[in-house]
Amino acid sequence: MERFTRGSLRPGVAGVLAWAFVAALGCQTNTGTIIDKKTTQGAILGTLAGAAAGAAVDSHKRGRGALIGAAVGGIAGGLIGNYLDKQAKEIDAIPDADVQRRDDSLIVMLPGDVLFDTGSSALAPGAYERLRSLAGTLQRYPDTNIVVKGHTDSTGAESYNLKLSEDRAESVRKYLVAEGVSPSRVTAIGFGEAYPLVSDASAAGRQQNRRVEIEIKPNDELREQDSAGGGYR
Repeated sequence: MERFTRGSLRPGVAGVLAWAFVAALGCQTNTGTIIDKKTTQGAILGTLAGAAAGAAVDSHKRGRGALIGAAVGGIAGGLIGNYLDKQAKEIDAIPDADVQRRDDSLIVMLPGDVLFDTGSSALAPGAYERLRSLAGTLQRYPDTNIVVKGHTDSTGAESYNLKLSEDRAESVRKYLVAEGVSPSRVTAIGFGEAYPLVSDASAAGRQQNRRVEIEIKPNDELREQDSAGGGYR
């Protein structure tokens, strides 16, 4: 977010509203990616509305009141974006987890070699702590649904790879549920070798394509809150 020096702030409502508008446009997610168009628009509208409301709180400290209102309004207008960004910050601390923001979802990628031994769908010892940490975050943010997606490289028969990816995704799903995530929130699906990230021509490429992706999506209730401009429960 763009920074302003103290001397650049003005106590007038018009000046503060202008500052709030620029600040909302400059907002980025905690992971460094630009907030998607829908969230940005909501944040801008929420920020401006909050600034206008805050300006009326204290006529003697109108500038400060408007800035406080702008912060509150921005959070309300970008509800889904803020909800996902808070989760992303926690998940990013998990070893080997690659967290990406895609529209109104988070994609968490974990290397297959970290989670599973070659040709196996049983969780490897290194998987437990990583998935336990992920489950803890998912429980702290209950207004999301989770899709576990298994992927393999193209070595071996296509049918074998598809079954292996399905079994691996199911193993991750079962572990998350065992760690306290509601089973109604989590589904599993395998894609086999169908969606490689890079070419399978090299060993490094095949290693990168063997992965589990965990998509975290806002549920219907959170989307309704976001559309209504509501805050966190």
